[in-house]
Amino acid sequence: MHHHWRARGVRMTPMPMAARLILLLLFLALAVTFGRPALHFLLHPFQHPPAVHAASVKAAPGSSPAFQPIPWQRDVMMSLESAIDDAQRNNLTAAEVDVDRASSLVEAARLQSNAAAPDFFSTAIQQLDRVAAVRPDDGRLVEHARIVRIDLAELRSALAGPVTASPVALAVSTGAHQASPASGSSANRRIMFDAPRSIAANQDVTPASLGGDYVDASLMPDVAEMLEPPATRLFVDNVRVENVTFAGAAQTLDGIHWHNVVFIGTRLRYEGGEVDLQNVRFVRCTFGFSTDDRGARLANAIALGQTSLVIE
Repeated sequence: MHHHWRARGVRMTPMPMAARLILLLLFLALAVTFGRPALHFLLHPFQHPPAVHAASVKAAPGSSPAFQPIPWQRDVMMSLESAIDDAQRNNLTAAEVDVDRASSLVEAARLQSNAAAPDFFSTAIQQLDRVAAVRPDDGRLVEHARIVRIDLAELRSALAGPVTASPVALAVSTGAHQASPASGSSANRRIMFDAPRSIAANQDVTPASLGGDYVDASLMPDVAEMLEPPATRLFVDNVRVENVTFAGAAQTLDGIHWHNVVFIGTRLRYEGGEVDLQNVRFVRCTFGFSTDDRGARLANAIALGQTSLVIE
């Protein structure tokens, strides 16, 4: 539907030729900067810009043929497909804008608790791989794509179900290896952290050493580390954390062997170092990961629902 507006009692005069020429040059400059969508909008302000058809979005290998993205998911896929198209035409600024739009859509979905099937995550990651593959030499575009991977990991974590069993019980149900808790009352007990705990090299953090298997750090600031291992944060320190649930506060993952661990509502950091995750779950967590290749690997694993990963 078109709307024509005319001011009552105002005489409309033709636009001078010089002004028309200036506007035309402005339109062309915007079109070069932002690509076809901007030019289409300027020439047809009341029509939707041309979009990539949903059928052109390639499905991830192994995804269900019955996977049909809902509107917000389709918008994410189409934004990434537009990024691929713009990058192929060497319009890198527009490609970054496309990727950032996908990031905003994923973030909005997390804040609104929108559901997403596993196939959405695998397909979105495949699209991000394609974006990076077009111009792997362009650090800015690749970094923008890695940020979306972290957004996807946070969305997957936000959708994780409630934890109804201790890490030991979870390990048994998944067949993961775990140390048997010592007989007594250490298992299935909640303990409170009101300050960080220093961890020495060659130390094992277990329910027996802590006095419980559920660490409640809700009294700590959300930027405070629950466990502080040696400053080197390397595997040679031989720090192991097993069969414990952590809730609240913050934690850096680097340099620690995490086995049969659950994080709930924790701000997780990863600075690109060594990390060992074996049967580790993230529930309603946020992630401050490095935007290098190693951070992207960790974000991918979480977004895909993987619970085990070793980065050396």
